[in-house]
Amino acid sequence: MNKRRLEEILAAHADGVMAGSEETDEELTALLGVADQIKSMLTPISPTAEFETELKQELLTTAHLRRAEGYVPPNPERDLLILAALIGAITGLVSLWVILRRR
Repeated sequence: MNKRRLEEILAAHADGVMAGSEETDEELTALLGVADQIKSMLTPISPTAEFETELKQELLTTAHLRRAEGYVPPNPERDLLILAALIGAITGLVSLWVILRRR
């Protein structure tokens, strides 16, 4: 269970206890019981060393091929700048149109 989520559940439980609610105890017990059951059924799986090596090789090959083909990764900052300029230009044109229509 996520540490943050567990803290939230325990905080909610503490709030319920302070408020005198007994339902919170039953809900918390049931919830933690389900969490324990799920945790006991799950078995950790780790990939084999062969799989990791093969995946790494495929990713590196793909990266080299993309670079050789001239692939340029997206640049979010540039795209945001272009979007801001486009919005500014459209706003300017609409403002100019409104001003000209009022005359």
